[in-house]
Amino acid sequence: MKNKIDCVMLIDDHHPTNVLHSLIIEDCRCANEIVIFDNGQDALKYLYQPFGITHPKPEIIFLDINMPGMSGWDFVDAYKHLPKYVKLDTLLLMLSTSSHPEDVNRAEMETIIKDYIHKPLTTEIMKHLAKENVNKLKTGALLSKN
Repeated sequence: MKNKIDCVMLIDDHHPTNVLHSLIIEDCRCANEIVIFDNGQDALKYLYQPFGITHPKPEIIFLDINMPGMSGWDFVDAYKHLPKYVKLDTLLLMLSTSSHPEDVNRAEMETIIKDYIHKPLTTEIMKHLAKENVNKLKTGALLSKN
């Protein structure tokens, strides 16, 4: 029986934010692995590689919006073109400081984005996501919009 998320991916260009969020995830003891990227390009390279024991498939991806080079929205556009097996049973969540209505509305309209969370990630949010998604992964029924 599965009790933890296999892998959580953090994509944020701000190193202290990645450190804080990884500490929160570690403190929750709800994930076996945390992979961190400071840009969307490197995260996409990771997602295109074959998954295995030393290269786990993320079950939750937390994505920042405002990043240099490739914004979170650019990542979302590229993510849509990944093979279906990469996206299967993976939650893509926006994790941003932006409260701009355009960002919030766009996240709501993008069916591959499952939620829009305002930074910082909290222990309560992470525990809730872990509980909900471990249960869904056990039954093969991850959250879906609409």
